[in-house]
Amino acid sequence: MIRTLLLLLIGLPASALAFTLDDLQARLNQTDALAGRFEQQRHLADLDTQLTSRGHFRYQRDERIVWVLESPIEDRLEFTPDSAANIDDSLGGNQRGRDQVAALLLDLLGGDWQALQTHFRIELSGDARDWQVDLTPLSDALRDRLSEIRIEGGEYLDDLTLHAANGDRLHVRFFDQQPAMKDKDVTP
Repeated sequence: MIRTLLLLLIGLPASALAFTLDDLQARLNQTDALAGRFEQQRHLADLDTQLTSRGHFRYQRDERIVWVLESPIEDRLEFTPDSAANIDDSLGGNQRGRDQVAALLLDLLGGDWQALQTHFRIELSGDARDWQVDLTPLSDALRDRLSEIRIEGGEYLDDLTLHAANGDRLHVRFFDQQPAMKDKDVTP
């Protein structure tokens, strides 16, 4: 019996056994709301320095992400799809930049590859337990600001690294993640 099963598996095309973006999106879509903690490290190339901040977040699929910085300063940011602007438009100030980050973060946490494919070339590697996705900007305008984004995870997105065109780097590590109740009060 086992021998027959092995022969059947060997006979399947590699694509039938491969972990795909659709598989990853289905996995990420299993959780409507997620809460956890993060550590964010920002490397500033011009100053050759690294800034670290910590906090917690709460994500509600297709609705919002609340990002609460606890140290070294306290701040609360809330991003929604309504505040998100087209990522290819030029920056028009700090709020515009936050809106673009909001759109990108919501798409990445939700695994919305259709939205991301309009702006990035997407390459998936790994398997269901240990996957990586590399996103490379398609447009010149986006490449002027970003060189690459890499996300990694297992059950959830665990690491996000954003490489800016100017050499700056942002790395966010997510941990203590767990499904949360989806409700109107998103204060973590």
